Amino acid sequence: MSASREFNVGVFVIVSTALAFGGVISIGSGRFFKQTEMIETSTIDSVNGLTVGSPVKYRGVPIGEVKAISFLDRYYPHADEYPDVFDFGSPVVIRMEVRLDVFGEEQAGNFTSNITRGVETGLRARLTSAGLTGGLFVDLDLADPTAFPAKKLAYVPDYPFIPSAPSRLDQLFDRLQSISASLAEVDFSGLGSSLQTTVTDIDGVVTRRLDPMLADTGKFITELRVSNDKLQKLLDDPTIPTTLANVEAFTNELKAGFEGSTPDIRTAIAELPKMMTAAREAAQRLDAMVSSARVQSILKGLDAAATDLGPTIQKYDHIGAQVSDFLDSEGYELRQLITALRQASEDLATLMDRVSHDPPSLFFAAPPKPAHPGDIVGPSK
Repeated sequence: MSASREFNVGVFVIVSTALAFGGVISIGSGRFFKQTEMIETSTIDSVNGLTVGSPVKYRGVPIGEVKAISFLDRYYPHADEYPDVFDFGSPVVIRMEVRLDVFGEEQAGNFTSNITRGVETGLRARLTSAGLTGGLFVDLDLADPTAFPAKKLAYVPDYPFIPSAPSRLDQLFDRLQSISASLAEVDFSGLGSSLQTTVTDIDGVVTRRLDPMLADTGKFITELRVSNDKLQKLLDDPTIPTTLANVEAFTNELKAGFEGSTPDIRTAIAELPKMMTAAREAAQRLDAMVSSARVQSILKGLDAAATDLGPTIQKYDHIGAQVSDFLDSEGYELRQLITALRQASEDLATLMDRVSHDPPSLFFAAPPKPAHPGDIVGPSK
């Protein structure tokens, strides 16, 4: 056998062995028997870090991988509204191959066929970072359809389409940029000046008002301490208990005197308020009479008569008639008033006479009997 023929036979054996080995591995892995489906999405965000072969996950569960990444103008050139102008903002189309066997035999065909209903309930594709140093993967998950509404496409996609939602990392960066822009508009120098002015004003208020108040408080505490010392010395005085005992004894004697007083004195004392009330009423009635229109008219007439006696002589009879009418109409009230005043004066005179002759009788019992010559004064043995 020639050398060239031996070489060809060796190459054939090696290639056949490799093909057989690869076929066994492929058949053993079941890759050719797995049911897959293509889906796609598009995004205007950067896909830096996403490559062909990157994982595709549904709610965190791996279900496939990225098969193609390119611009919309390449896959759908007729979707461009202005074909003669380069679209620098053209979306990026991401096509993914999804294994349906991960959903089970009964649900395998329902995933792609029900994608439209899933999109209506909020199914969105989101680029998610695998870590701080890892790449990106496509995460399919439910989101708020009102917060991330599905936009109407200007073309008909070749595969079931899932709208995209902004990356959480991009949302974080957008918020940080918004906060940074808001902080840039804040006048920190003005705030610092205002804060310094406020601190200065507060310090001035403390110096002008609080310090004098603290000084007055210290003075008040000192005076209070001195007053407390004086009060303590007064309470420590040994004569205080004796004085209190004397006051209590005097009070008891006065109470006993009132309780042992004669019935006449008690009756007189009880009648004093009535007498004062009657006198007050009589004075009020007299004042009312004097202030009445008829009395004022009489007084005015007398005054006019005193001023000019000549002309008033003719009016004297008229005034006298008025006085007579007044006495006729008010005589009874006037007599009662005079009687009440006389009675009140007599009662007061009697009371004052008794007080002047026998003052103790107002508070204590009946006066002792007068002593006669030869009587023994003092307690009997």
